[in-house]
Amino acid sequence: MKNQIRYLQSFFYDILNDYGRVFTLIRHSERTVIGKRGFTEEEKEKGIILVFNNQNHKSLQWAEDGSITATLGFGPGNSGEKCYIHCDDIMVVFSPDARVRLDRWDNADTSEAAGTGVEPEKVPDQKIVSLDRFRKPKT
Repeated sequence: MKNQIRYLQSFFYDILNDYGRVFTLIRHSERTVIGKRGFTEEEKEKGIILVFNNQNHKSLQWAEDGSITATLGFGPGNSGEKCYIHCDDIMVVFSPDARVRLDRWDNADTSEAAGTGVEPEKVPDQKIVSLDRFRKPKT
């Protein structure tokens, strides 16, 4: 688990440094605090997408367990809210600019509310292609 968190953190900073912003999908739980604003009812169901860029966060720190502490700007005035994001609530890190996305399946709620819509253990059979007909017979 520790290597996964280091990889996620490295991925996060690579995107932030290379593209200037990184998006994270955070699921609702009692362990995660999004300032005084909290989660709306819709965000409690679907999660909240937080955008990190050089202008909207201060004092960004990753804890040893992978949790994030930062002051994030929300709304048109970019008013700062102290946030604590528990490591188990970080579901997806992505960048539309880089066209990359890292989904965490180790702690995923496999429902659509988790934001992935596909269960990692269940891949539809029609998408599996057998390679048997492409293999050359051994002589």
